[in-house]
Amino acid sequence: MTIELSKKEIKELKKLREKIHKRGPLTTLQDLFLRSEEFGDRVAVVEKVKKQPVAYTVREFHNKVREVGTALYELGLNGKHIAIVSENSYDWIVAFFAIVCTKSVAVPIDKELPDKDISMLISKGDAEAVFHSKTYKETAEFHMGNDERCQYAFNMTPHSTAPGGKFLTINDLADMGRELLKKGDTRFADTKIEKNDLAAIVFTSGTTGTNKGVMLTHYNFSSNCDGVLDFLGPELSTMSILPMNHVYELSCSVLCATYMNGIIYINDSLKNILPNINEFRPNAMAVVPLVLEAIYNGIWSKAEASGKAPIMRKMIKISNKLLKVGIDIRPIVFKQVAENFGGRFPTMSCGGAPARADHIKSLSEIGFNIISGYGMTEASPTVTLHNNGRLKPLSCGKAFPRARFKIDAPDEEGIGEILLKGDNVTQGYYKDPEATAASFTEDGWFRTGDYGRLDEDGELYITGRKKFLIILPNGENIFPETVESNIMENLLYAHEVVAFEEHKKVGDKDVVVMAAAVYTERADHPEDMSEEEIIKKVKADVAESNKGQPSYRKVQNVYVSFSEFPKSSTRKVIRQQVIDTYTKETQNV
Repeated sequence: MTIELSKKEIKELKKLREKIHKRGPLTTLQDLFLRSEEFGDRVAVVEKVKKQPVAYTVREFHNKVREVGTALYELGLNGKHIAIVSENSYDWIVAFFAIVCTKSVAVPIDKELPDKDISMLISKGDAEAVFHSKTYKETAEFHMGNDERCQYAFNMTPHSTAPGGKFLTINDLADMGRELLKKGDTRFADTKIEKNDLAAIVFTSGTTGTNKGVMLTHYNFSSNCDGVLDFLGPELSTMSILPMNHVYELSCSVLCATYMNGIIYINDSLKNILPNINEFRPNAMAVVPLVLEAIYNGIWSKAEASGKAPIMRKMIKISNKLLKVGIDIRPIVFKQVAENFGGRFPTMSCGGAPARADHIKSLSEIGFNIISGYGMTEASPTVTLHNNGRLKPLSCGKAFPRARFKIDAPDEEGIGEILLKGDNVTQGYYKDPEATAASFTEDGWFRTGDYGRLDEDGELYITGRKKFLIILPNGENIFPETVESNIMENLLYAHEVVAFEEHKKVGDKDVVVMAAAVYTERADHPEDMSEEEIIKKVKADVAESNKGQPSYRKVQNVYVSFSEFPKSSTRKVIRQQVIDTYTKETQNV
């Protein structure tokens, strides 16, 4: 199902958007919700229920949020903390707005965690109720058995039933609220929310017990939404791929689309991303580097298999030359590639981790608009944005509207810690005054723990994380990300690289050397090459990539994996697990 708008409908939509935007900056998510009501009977969300697309209008969405919110009042949950544990869905968005518009605090939880960790975070967020899908029904029951403060569990899966009492469905809440509204209940409408009221507690990723609850206010979210729209402008539609419990998807995709009536198509499964892009034909979507990689590999694998890769490379060169003089032939010469994406190249905002420069550059050259940048949960999440991946694929861009950053105490190469200020920056960590105090300077700048530098145009480049920094005995500092980036630029078959320090004995001395674990797939190499031959090739190619690098950054020990590295639910490589694995291995190739 694709909702195609006529030129007349697009013109009318733009007028409505302009009318709403002229009301001035957003201050609360309640304000965002109320303004979006202007879109009336236009489609707001499309999701698949039992593999069939189902569309919901703005009016249906608003009615259900009001009904569920009114029921939360009736159950005494207004102003309380309420968790959400579920796959992405229409009712996930309904639950979130029902929570924040009743002055309650949403506690979105990473559904990929084990039950005990989910329960721990719900408790850590002081949640007194939990919205969940059918998949996490037993998880919710497990938590309620662990924490008596949790009074209710609400199943959000369509057509689900619940026994009543403490266990209800979101539709039970909607029915309850609808009856109350018919009787003149105005508690939801009368809710007064201030911009600095807490809207959500979002937990950063980390091992059990170390997750920090980032406190994000209504104004944090609102400022991020306004800033993103000021920089990029609203799209006609977006496809929700990343988990909504992560601020990147929630804030930059769901909230922005809700505010400006960009239709939200909900992807039902990671394995269906490409078929759903083809079916829904979204104008935009937030992605992580692994999605970019999958699209890049899919395009070029198909081109190689069909024998069209040489002509594509030739046309890219011609296209790049014409772009220099303002002539864009990409929609014409790469039209057949676009057919695999529903006939258009969607804008892809890539975040969560650094993407490969060759992926950004190549996809941009074909016709995709790749938006890269830098952000973090504590910034709701956007700090910088950049939309010129064809020419500067590694740049994170400049500060986006509503945010400021600076490089603290830069060294001789201009590298220093990135500090933040802005309306979108967190107040601190929930019930963790020590972590909050340690994260801010005396004059109120937030310490990101990330290091970066500026180029001659004032654009930001990330060099690495402070916690990953390797300090050699001779005082040299090495960001492993720099070593990893160099290897991946030279070994195009390397899917993932983790660089780390190793200690070895040379006589009586403890010598520190750089090591790297490289993940490559068997299929990336000729069929007649054995695994031993591939390992030798990887070693030789890494040695070649060492050329031109300072001696202290040259990789001496190489480990090869033919299976992908362990990842978090945000699809980030869990570095320490990789390092632990290979420092215990005796095979050194």
